Amino acid sequence: MKKIILITMILFGFFGIANEPSVDDILNKVQQLMLQKPQEAFKMAQETYQKKDLDHKQKLQSLFLMTNASNILQKPLDVLKYGNQALKMATEEEDLVTKIKILSIIGNTYQSLQLNEKARAFLNQAELFLSSPKIPDSLNLLKGNIFYLKGMNYFYSLDSGIAMSYFNKAVNQYLQSKNPLAEINLKLAYLNKGFAQLQQKQIKQAEESFKLASINKRETPGTYPPQFVELHDVFIELGKAKILSLENKPELSNNILFEIMNKRKGQPARDDLENDIYELLSKNYLQQQDISKHDHYESLYKKRVSESNRAAAVLTNQLILQEEENNKIEMQLIDKKYWSLIFVTSAFFLIIIAISFIKTIKKEKMKRILKHEVTKNL
Repeated sequence: MKKIILITMILFGFFGIANEPSVDDILNKVQQLMLQKPQEAFKMAQETYQKKDLDHKQKLQSLFLMTNASNILQKPLDVLKYGNQALKMATEEEDLVTKIKILSIIGNTYQSLQLNEKARAFLNQAELFLSSPKIPDSLNLLKGNIFYLKGMNYFYSLDSGIAMSYFNKAVNQYLQSKNPLAEINLKLAYLNKGFAQLQQKQIKQAEESFKLASINKRETPGTYPPQFVELHDVFIELGKAKILSLENKPELSNNILFEIMNKRKGQPARDDLENDIYELLSKNYLQQQDISKHDHYESLYKKRVSESNRAAAVLTNQLILQEEENNKIEMQLIDKKYWSLIFVTSAFFLIIIAISFIKTIKKEKMKRILKHEVTKNL
């Protein structure tokens, strides 16, 4: 389930009001467009960032919005490009809240590239900063998101016990939050807690988690984005199919899986969904001793996993090249600063030497004049 965690990142929210009204209007519009038209939002944020009359806070906000839009558009290289710039600026500005958000988005992006250890390193930093006295207790949504992403990181590492502890922390923070977005992420936390429980064969507990994750569209109309509800419901059905498979009911499990596939016809494929479906179908047919269909779906599963791994490898290689290029540019800037410093330092000492030389000449000249006067008087 590689991409589930991307859903929560679009719900991190944005930060404060820019000082300049015209820039403020633009960035507010970017925020409003972020979910519906992320490409347009990115373009507007980029154009704003290029304005010459921005202060540091406005530049940071523009960078954050560019990073967030890139994340929604699932462009990991752009996320890391703009995210690292925003992280550096947030550090310089001592904007700890923004720094935590950026660390989380970067960690999430490395997770999507299957670089679990690198993802955990960034998420660990974000979690560490949560304990800072500068972070108010009221930021429950932000804290919940960090715990949620840490849970997903351990889930992908098959450490389901640790994952569940983080999902529980996330649930606790979301329940305390008054931000309406917390309700959406609460459903995600319950959903993935259920999948973690299935890793440990805790069927009854998983059933309860999936019930808590379910969305009653009649009771809460308009609370959740339609595209979120549709995909969320599909994952809950996948969870139910996994439970039936664990209960040795492969036929019923397959019925749900084929219903999901029918609903998904014509929609973009998702690694975190189709891969799981093919894998579960192959296991179910093995339970039924239908070797032919087992081999068929196992072959589809392996093919998709191989394609996913190749795509991740290509992105990782591009990331390495991008980081090497960034390091090269940074070294060039350091060299330029180094030579500039040498030039300034050399010029400074040359001026001191010149002044000292001139003073020495003047002293010698005065000595000669005095000596001449003394000799003359003799």
